[in-house]
Amino acid sequence: MRCLLYALLFLVVGSNLLAQTDTTENLRLFPSDAMNYLHQINMNPNFWRDSTDTLRSDLLRLINHSDEPYDTVASRLSAFDLQDIQILNETVLVRDTTGIRWLNDSTFIIDSMGWNTDLMIKRDLEITYPVNFSPLAISESMLDENGKLDSSLFIPDTIVKMVIDTAALDTLGVSMFQYRSGKILPSLDLSEIRRSARLTDDSLNLIYTDTLSYLVAQEDSPFYRVSGRRQLDSLQLAVETLLAYNSVRDSSVVIFTDMYGRETPLWINSESYEIQRFWVKNFKNDSITLWMGNPQGNEISLLLEDDIAINRLSAEQLGHLPLKLIEPERILKEMEVIESDPEFWEYGLSSALVFNQTYYSNWSKGGGNSLSTLLDVNGNATFHNTKAETKWINTARLKYGNVITGDHGLRKNNDIFEISSQLNKKQWDKVDLSASVYMLNQIAKGYKYFPDDSSAVVSKFLNPASITVGLGVEFKPFKHTTFNLAPLSYKNTFVLDTAQIDQTNHGIESNKRSRQELGTQILVMNKLTPMEDLTITNKIRLFSNYLNNPQNIDVDWEFLLDKKISWFFTIRLNLHLIYDDDIKFTIYDEDQQPILNPDGTEKKGPRTQFKEFIGVSLLFKL
Repeated sequence: MRCLLYALLFLVVGSNLLAQTDTTENLRLFPSDAMNYLHQINMNPNFWRDSTDTLRSDLLRLINHSDEPYDTVASRLSAFDLQDIQILNETVLVRDTTGIRWLNDSTFIIDSMGWNTDLMIKRDLEITYPVNFSPLAISESMLDENGKLDSSLFIPDTIVKMVIDTAALDTLGVSMFQYRSGKILPSLDLSEIRRSARLTDDSLNLIYTDTLSYLVAQEDSPFYRVSGRRQLDSLQLAVETLLAYNSVRDSSVVIFTDMYGRETPLWINSESYEIQRFWVKNFKNDSITLWMGNPQGNEISLLLEDDIAINRLSAEQLGHLPLKLIEPERILKEMEVIESDPEFWEYGLSSALVFNQTYYSNWSKGGGNSLSTLLDVNGNATFHNTKAETKWINTARLKYGNVITGDHGLRKNNDIFEISSQLNKKQWDKVDLSASVYMLNQIAKGYKYFPDDSSAVVSKFLNPASITVGLGVEFKPFKHTTFNLAPLSYKNTFVLDTAQIDQTNHGIESNKRSRQELGTQILVMNKLTPMEDLTITNKIRLFSNYLNNPQNIDVDWEFLLDKKISWFFTIRLNLHLIYDDDIKFTIYDEDQQPILNPDGTEKKGPRTQFKEFIGVSLLFKL
């Protein structure tokens, strides 16, 4: 059977080779050419997607079998006697060099990690005076011309002491060694593994010498180094076992076909006792039963079934018999179509927990430690009625983040809570009538730290908040791209607690609590997957006020990039840009001082708001 498979594979590969040549010529592929071509294909690592593919191993077996039959290899292995090969002992010396670092004239450490000596040696400064007056009597030679002690005797001197920091060495797990009288203390020699150690001539490296013993086979044998004296005996036993196993399992299939093309397979091998039943028929469709078996290797037995009686039917005239044909009445019965219960609601939940951390220790260029986190939770519930061609899309999002610094402690650096509800009615192929409600809010209090770090509260829950109601159409040209145009939109931005929150910071006049706007809203959402494990999400919301400067368009654009690096972790880049000409910011000069108007008030103007966050996140989806 294996030979038959190899022959079929050889014919398929040969036909592919001929298909690559000019079919107008009468070419012939020789077996040697086919073997060379298959060998080149098998040895080319760039050709295979997986080097362990089973097809590659099958081609290698086909090449080896074509080069030399298995029977020849088995005969040569059976004649080879491994018991006559002698096993000898061989001793070799292996040397290894490692660097050392001297701490003083006689003390060193093994410098395998390239340690800095500043970690191991401390420099202590000791102040001393030229004269110690405690045991001496003051003489006239110590007095100056005014009768006072000579001031030069009080000039201190500084002595630098170099001390080995043994505590640092213990912490690093580094041992100290001394070199005295040509010996290393404590000794690095290990007699149990026959290892010795000595210093090089320049005393910069340490040389280890290991004495190793190996078992090698005699030189005229095909083997070199063996793991034991009985390894060749085990090899001999393994070869004999596989030769006997292959002799038993090697099999072929014989296909018996009758005159109608029906096939009966019969496997032939050394230990097959299966019996197959085969029907032998003639042109009159008479049949007898043969039992075919394989009693032992390369033998087929045929056995005729007992008690066989052959009877032929003959045609007779039936004219004297009454014959009445009755055609049955056939009526189709109405069937009710079984409809499955529709699933109107679809739910989804995704969350990402992003971390970003910075740590400084003895950093000469300055800097501060910080740890920031960002939790981004998205939920959606969609009601889809196919028959009514309506869709109700509800989404909610909570985005909250904090940052902890060594100088300022815990601060909020991100807070968004938004709810969206949209009802679509299909009107044309890719265009729906749409009605939407969108609310933007925050959860916790927000503070203004720039420029004087006053920690003034500038926002809290529902202060400010905005609600946008729109009517229009939605166009979806692609699966993950939608354009929502609402030419009739109403936007209300309000601050409830004007006693604590300055509403003018959010584009509301000082004598009001809300700002009403009527205009057009455009929402564009897009999701791309340019490569595997990389997702890019864009959401742009534009609003133009009909009643006040319609040419000044409010922009709210958020960009989200997720690159999956493992099953758990994802690198997330989040960019958020907002521009609203109704929101005024104080304008500062180069010294971070507010610029004043002629009437003494601070000069304010619209500014582009931008926020960026990047970090490693844990991303979960349901």
